[in-house]
Amino acid sequence: MKKLKILCAFLSVTLVLLSGVLVYLIVNREGSTVNIFRHYEKSSYKEYELSDKYLKFLGRSAVIDGEIILSASGSGIGFICEGDYAEITVSPENSYVTPSHYPRIAVYSDGNLVAMECISEEKTYRINSGYSGTEITLIKLSEAMHSSVKITKVASYSAKDVKPAEEKELKIEFIGDSITCGYGIDAGAYGSFSTSTENFVKSYAYLTAENLGADCSAVCYAGYGVLTGYTENGVINDKIVMNEYDKACHITGQDDPLWDFSKVRNDIVVINLGTNDASYCGSSYYGRQKFTEAYVNMLVTVREKNPDAYILCILGDMNNSLYSSIENAVSQYREAYSDSRAEAFSVDFKMGENDIVIDGHPGEKSNLYASGVLTEKIQTLIDYGYIER
Repeated sequence: MKKLKILCAFLSVTLVLLSGVLVYLIVNREGSTVNIFRHYEKSSYKEYELSDKYLKFLGRSAVIDGEIILSASGSGIGFICEGDYAEITVSPENSYVTPSHYPRIAVYSDGNLVAMECISEEKTYRINSGYSGTEITLIKLSEAMHSSVKITKVASYSAKDVKPAEEKELKIEFIGDSITCGYGIDAGAYGSFSTSTENFVKSYAYLTAENLGADCSAVCYAGYGVLTGYTENGVINDKIVMNEYDKACHITGQDDPLWDFSKVRNDIVVINLGTNDASYCGSSYYGRQKFTEAYVNMLVTVREKNPDAYILCILGDMNNSLYSSIENAVSQYREAYSDSRAEAFSVDFKMGENDIVIDGHPGEKSNLYASGVLTEKIQTLIDYGYIER
């Protein structure tokens, strides 16, 4: 009987304690009652203004008539959702492009791939979230030259509004050609060009930024160069990257909106150009001289738009015959403009030892190797104080 009384007393005390805990959970410190299941009860479906109030913009883009236009490789959005799910609706900017030129995108949830495909029509992605917060990212994988994609809606079913993903301290811009685009990186050694095999997140550029914990943007066009684009007839063409450098995106049938360089202060600009120019310049003294002049002029423009950035001029081994001309151009520029914050640097992709894909481009392993070399170089510049972060 005595044991029974002790047990009853113990249960009573336990019940009182549990009641106190429950009261603490449902009453805040100011004494006002709140619902401990409030995040479920208050959840609702919300659509958001497509602006930096709610979204982090990745790379270059423009908001036109309330829609986000993405053209550049690696452009996209990132945001945090605290709720049941988020939705992103996309469509091709130009519905008349051929299947080989459909824009290719990827969607990630906390770094895990949710979807990867080419967009031929409007599509809505629903991404499961959680109340502790899930980072959702959409990235354009294919290059700017072939089709743009529109983000027409971002919505969520949640208790809180979505908010922009965190900005990273280090900002890197890559200026390049098809190598920077990740041309053919998801294909084998045989076949023809298609945006379905371009994958910027496997390129040396994106991998380098990831290694350094940096945000990156890219201005890269397959076949483009400094003096001329790729040519097979010995005639200079107008596929010059600097003709596109001031653009935010491409819109069918309209003037392309200009990029506001004040939006992002790049800490470093990496230029990987000269591979396509080699098709024209070859071993010609005249061609190399004209290339050097064009390269110096390009550096002047890049510095004007990026007054605080360190400029690193690289060239890989797909065709590096103009590397000495790049060294010469950088030397001339440094002397003429008293600018010591520009440097030439050769990056070996080790293509012969690893992999080669469509049209002789470096594959995934080669890009991974090159990213390691470039990461080490940039980290050294950071360590010695040439780049502040």
